[in-house]
Amino acid sequence: MNRKACMVGVALLGALAGGTVTANASTQYLGVTTHKFLQTKRKIVTKNTAKTATITIPKGTVVQIQAISASNGKTAVGLNINQLSYHIRKTDHQKGLMTRSIAATTKNFKHVSVPKYLAFYATQKTYPDGALRNYKGDGNLFKGTKYPKNDTKAKLARVHITPDGYLEYYKRSAFINKKVDGKPTTSVKITKAVRPGKSGKTTLYTKSAVPKAIGTKVKTSGKYRYKITIKRLKQYYATTFYQSKTKNVLNSIEIAAGYQVGKQQYFMSESTVYPA
Repeated sequence: MNRKACMVGVALLGALAGGTVTANASTQYLGVTTHKFLQTKRKIVTKNTAKTATITIPKGTVVQIQAISASNGKTAVGLNINQLSYHIRKTDHQKGLMTRSIAATTKNFKHVSVPKYLAFYATQKTYPDGALRNYKGDGNLFKGTKYPKNDTKAKLARVHITPDGYLEYYKRSAFINKKVDGKPTTSVKITKAVRPGKSGKTTLYTKSAVPKAIGTKVKTSGKYRYKITIKRLKQYYATTFYQSKTKNVLNSIEIAAGYQVGKQQYFMSESTVYPA
């Protein structure tokens, strides 16, 4: 996870605009905005931006828009490959973090609401221009209580709930990763998600086994054999970073939100605050 990841969508607009979007006169395009969710209406085969890997996204896959390009009334979207589950992204071999542009047509996609299994964090939150703060919540939960001071070298247990409905657990993961994520310790399909009222707690169920470190077995058969509870805590943690040459001058503040996964404390890197 990169401290500058929140800028990826903007930085890649030019690259996406360079992609090819083919359509005839009858083609209809969806109205799209970044971070909204779409579901594929057919199998989509695309490349990563490095053109080194083919990414096949099955029909019915829920994806989250990371970047948008528009030209002559035609719109296209780019997807963050690390937001796709391992069985889709594994062909990338760590060579490109984004897909090439994909035409945002009604033939390719339809709009869907925020999936219930992602209700534990704000998927649509942004800060206005000039706020000196960037939101970057992405569904990645790291074991611990705050953003690590030595963020480029830290390795922590990680839980990631993907937009396409997989729970991925890494026993040891680099906190900042500029490559496509490798194979998780565990990757299982979520079969059910429950979020009662405003409890701040999201309960996920899976048919396949999950590590005891994050979940429990509740049934011996059926689709809901394992339960994982993610609870948002009313806690925030701040980690300060100073300029390397002038150590008493504040460079940025990393804000992490507290969570509990099972009985263990986790956090999500939620925003970066820049001094005025």
